Amino acid sequence: MYPKIAESYDGQSVFMTGGTGFLGKVLLEKLLYSCPGINKVYLLVREKQNATVQQRIQKLIEEPLFARLREERPEALEKISPIAGDISEPKLAIKTEDEQLLAEEVSIVFHVAATIKFNEPLDVAMNVNVAGTGRVLNLAQKMKNIKAFVYVSTAYSNTDRKIVEEVIYPAPASLNEVKKLLEIGITEEQVKELIKGRPNTYTFTKALAENLVADNHGNIPAVIIRPSIVTSSKVEPVVGWIDNWFGASALLTTISKGLNRVILSDSENSLDLIPVDYVSNLTIVAAARCECSKNVTVYNCCTSGNNPIKMGHLAKLIIADSKEHKFNDVPMPTIHFTQYKWVLILVTLLFQTIPAYIADLFLLLTGKKTRYTKIQAKVLFIRDTLEFFTSNNWSIRAPQTIALANSLSSSDRILFPFNPTEIVWNEYIPTYCQGIRQYLCKK
Repeated sequence: MYPKIAESYDGQSVFMTGGTGFLGKVLLEKLLYSCPGINKVYLLVREKQNATVQQRIQKLIEEPLFARLREERPEALEKISPIAGDISEPKLAIKTEDEQLLAEEVSIVFHVAATIKFNEPLDVAMNVNVAGTGRVLNLAQKMKNIKAFVYVSTAYSNTDRKIVEEVIYPAPASLNEVKKLLEIGITEEQVKELIKGRPNTYTFTKALAENLVADNHGNIPAVIIRPSIVTSSKVEPVVGWIDNWFGASALLTTISKGLNRVILSDSENSLDLIPVDYVSNLTIVAAARCECSKNVTVYNCCTSGNNPIKMGHLAKLIIADSKEHKFNDVPMPTIHFTQYKWVLILVTLLFQTIPAYIADLFLLLTGKKTRYTKIQAKVLFIRDTLEFFTSNNWSIRAPQTIALANSLSSSDRILFPFNPTEIVWNEYIPTYCQGIRQYLCKK
C-alpha cells in the first residue's frame, strides 16, 4: 500500500532545473501548495546582468500563477531556495558549498530545463539538452539520500516512429559520433543527414538525452516524462493560465483571428495537446512512485493514443470560440486543410498574401503606416515552424501513465489529475482559448 502522494514529500528536499520556465513554474507552485510537508525546493537559477537570483525569484513569486500561495499559504514561498548556476556550464557553475548542501539535503531531482528552440545550432542544443542532462545526473549521483531522478523529455523525441510506446528507443546516433562531428566542424547539410527522421535539433538531442539517462543513471531510481504539446492549465493553479507563445498557441491564435486560412494537414490528423497541470501532476506522482531498477520507467504524457483531438474538430472549436468572443480580426475566420504543397501556396497567395498587400496599399494611400504584410510574414513563419507536426500523424500511447493514474486513491486522483482520457475537449479548448486571450493577448 502506497502512502498518499503529498505524504511522500514530507520532510523531503527537492532540486529543480527549469523552475522559471512554463512547466517548471507550475510544478514549483503545485509542490508548494499540495505537498505542505515538503522541506525545501532548491531552484537552479541563472544570474543575469540586471538581476540576482534572489531578485529573479522575487519577481517569479509575484506572478499571478502564485496568487493562491501568496493568499493562503505565504510561508510556503519561503521554502524556495535559489542556487546560482547555469545548466550550460561545467559542473552547472554551482559553488562548492552549494554542491555540498545539495548532496546532503536533496532526495528528489526534477530536471526540466532545456533549450526548446527548434532552430538551435546543434552544438548549443547538445550542450544544453544532452551535456546539461549529464551534468544534472552527475550532481544527483553525489546526493546521499537520492530517491528519484525525473527527466522531462518530449513525446516527439521519436518522430521517426508513427506509433510511440512508453519505452526508450535506440539512440539516433552515438554521443561519441556527434561529439567528433562537432569537433571537426559540421555543415547544415550534415546536420540534416544526422538527425534523419526528426525535424530539428531539439527532438534529436532530447532522444540522445533519454539514452544518456538510461545508460548512466546507475543505482539512482530514474523516470522519464514525455509531454506532447504543452498547453494552458486545465484547472490549476489558475484556470487557463499560460505565459508563452510556444507550442500550438501561436498557430491556433492565427487561425482564430482569421489570419491563417490554410494549413498543411488532414482534418483527421491528431494534434497532441496536453494541459500543463497534467504534466506537472504526473511528474510529481511519478517521482513519489519511483522505484530503483536498472530500467528507466517512461511515462508518455499525451492524448493522441488514448483521447485524440482531430485537427478538424479543434479548428471548429477555436473558430466558434473566436466568433463568440469577437476575437477575429478578419470577417468569417475559416481554415482549409490540404496535403498538397501547391494548394497551400495557392490558397495562401489568394486569401492571405494578396489581401495583405491590398490592405497595406490602402493604408499607404491614406497616409498610415503599413502593417498587414509584416503580420502575414509572422503568420507564415509560425505555420512553417509547426508544419512537420501538423502534416504528420502519430499515435503516442500512454498505458503506463493511465495505469499510474488509476492506481491512485480517490483523493489523490482529485488532487493530482493527469489521466488523459478524462479530458473533455469541448470543455477544455474554450478554456485554452480564454487563457490565450487573457494572459497572452491581455484581453
